[in-house]
Amino acid sequence: MNNRFRKVSSAILAMLMLASLSSCSIPGGLSDSTDATKKKSGYSHSNMKDDDATDDDNIESMETKYNRGIEFMKAGNFSEAQSEFEACGDYEFALDLINVCKAEIELQKGNYNRAQTYYSKVSEKAEVTGFDIQQKKANLSSRIAVKKMEGNYRTASNNITMTKYKKKKKVQWYYNIGIWSDQYLELTCTENADGTFNVTGNVQFQRYTKFAKKESKIKKGPYKLPINLKNITKFPAKITLAKGVTLTYDSGVFVVNYSKTTKKGKTKIVYKSRVAYKKSK
Repeated sequence: MNNRFRKVSSAILAMLMLASLSSCSIPGGLSDSTDATKKKSGYSHSNMKDDDATDDDNIESMETKYNRGIEFMKAGNFSEAQSEFEACGDYEFALDLINVCKAEIELQKGNYNRAQTYYSKVSEKAEVTGFDIQQKKANLSSRIAVKKMEGNYRTASNNITMTKYKKKKKVQWYYNIGIWSDQYLELTCTENADGTFNVTGNVQFQRYTKFAKKESKIKKGPYKLPINLKNITKFPAKITLAKGVTLTYDSGVFVVNYSKTTKKGKTKIVYKSRVAYKKSK
């Protein structure tokens, strides 16, 4: 009886030990299962670091494109600048700068209404160092007025005369018939960083140069003068190009007025030219 009891007790003890060992292996099994889940999902601490690095790279890339766009814009390369800003999403003032570039491109093309439309979409907070957006937006009307003047002009009318006086009495008078050739005006406008303009160009007109008793022997010829204006916001109503020569501007028409008087004793000769120019179509 004792031997049989011992055998049964030993069997029960063995079963209890086996159950205890199985229970102890469960944590390890859970750990393995969790690791497997992590591997399957690809989620790990190292992956989190890679994602953060990728985001940093994207931010750096947009910053690089944004700054490159600004440099293009400052150089007047607005198409290239627009492409860079379009790749920046809503980074900084990229969306505003896209409209600035579109406006400046239309301004260069002479599409002034479209330029105004794009500038109206630009936020009052948009700013770029070295390119005063708000000033350009505020001065757009005067900028357009100056840009409209740029181009080539041809003679619309002329009145070129030469009058001889003796003792204050008119004794001879010669004048032009029809429009004389070789008369033109050309202007180029360059915008400065502060929103002002430099205007350069040339104007040429005809004039009588020497009186003679016979009309066939009277001398005449062209007179060419440079136009050079700096830091203007609008074209002056009247400028002096040389002694006795003025240039006026009104409603899209330029007019040169020339006057010269020569004297010999009680005789004097007055040379005058008045030439109007309109933009070539």
